[in-house]
Amino acid sequence: MKSKIKNKNSFTKSLSVKVDWKDLKDDFQKLFDKMKANYTPPGGRKGKVFGVHLELFKKNYTTSIEAQFAEDSVSKYFQKALQENKLIPINQGKIIDLKFKKESKLEFDIEFEVKPEIKLPKYEKKFKIKADKFLSSKKDLDLALADMQNRFSTMKEVESGGKNGHYLQVDMQELNDGAPVIGKKMEKQYIRLGFGAFTDDVMKNLKGIKKEESRNVTLDIKGTKVDYQLYVHKIEEQIIPELDDEFAKTVDPNTKNLKELKSKVKENIESSFETEHLKSVNNSIVDYFVQKTKLEAPDSMIENYLNHLVENNKSQQPTMNESQEKEIRESSKAMAVMNIKWYLIKEHILNVAEINVSNDDYENRKKELIEKDPQNAKSIKVFLKDSNNQQKFVDDILNEKLFEYLKQYAIIKIDEKKSDELRKMQGASQ
Repeated sequence: MKSKIKNKNSFTKSLSVKVDWKDLKDDFQKLFDKMKANYTPPGGRKGKVFGVHLELFKKNYTTSIEAQFAEDSVSKYFQKALQENKLIPINQGKIIDLKFKKESKLEFDIEFEVKPEIKLPKYEKKFKIKADKFLSSKKDLDLALADMQNRFSTMKEVESGGKNGHYLQVDMQELNDGAPVIGKKMEKQYIRLGFGAFTDDVMKNLKGIKKEESRNVTLDIKGTKVDYQLYVHKIEEQIIPELDDEFAKTVDPNTKNLKELKSKVKENIESSFETEHLKSVNNSIVDYFVQKTKLEAPDSMIENYLNHLVENNKSQQPTMNESQEKEIRESSKAMAVMNIKWYLIKEHILNVAEINVSNDDYENRKKELIEKDPQNAKSIKVFLKDSNNQQKFVDDILNEKLFEYLKQYAIIKIDEKKSDELRKMQGASQ
């Protein structure tokens, strides 16, 4: 066998293979004999193929035997050529050209993809990145406490009539020229006066409405005006608890007073911002390596990534059509390329730097997890008995070790920002 490799690009190889007939004839004869043994000549017995019947068999079946033999042999010699050239495909090879006839050479060309060569930047000589860090303020604490008050609030039924902030349980009957539209009634829906579609003129129209009363309103539904008749079942007022020591003990029985609760909440907020800062650092490291590493993402890996993404979306949206699928593929391709590049880069760095997760690493992290949350120790142990969860746990540890390793070479410029900026960004994205 002779093989020759050509590089079409950094990840696509073209392999040409030639095998002489002398190396093929024994295997060909075995296949020929096997096919003959299963053949029943007209008026004869299975496998008894002689004389004129043998000649007819050769005439009628040699071409199909050649095709079957060529298919089997391509697989065999493709694997042999891969081993000789120390290549590992990441997709199924595509046959570009195939030639074979009995008593002639087997010749074929096959294209396939491999993981591309990776040329990392010289990061060990230090590299510069930027990362955001948001600073907490009194506003964050006030909002967190207000959220707690809201979650621990109670509802009280109101008899005096609806006003701004009240919750109404209503039936909403759609109207057309004042007449009810059959099949367009929503029963026992909760609305809140002064919020969403129930502001301005609608709010004024409903102000003072009482239980078992009906009123007609015109709502703006996504830019379309729709008439409804609202029938009120009940009206409720939200009772917000006082922000005092008793409230603090209700929220957290281990807290002595409001001051201690505020201290814990502030600590949690700062911890959350620190976690986001670490994510920002890690994301900047990923961006640096993806941008600076000479690497092409293999087409087959991009296709597999997008196929997986589409299948996940289909499981959530069974009615997805071809146009929606195409849109997902197009809008997600840049993300797919970046994630695949980082996957290959990460794998390469882990191998070069010999970063791995030892049994001690695993057990120590498991112990830390239980010490932080002793009440759920049993659940944690049960969770980690599942092989999939174990692998995810190991991957998380491996990721942390990788970023710890890379950070020792990073010069990080921290851009400190007020948390007000973060709230503005979140508001703009909604």
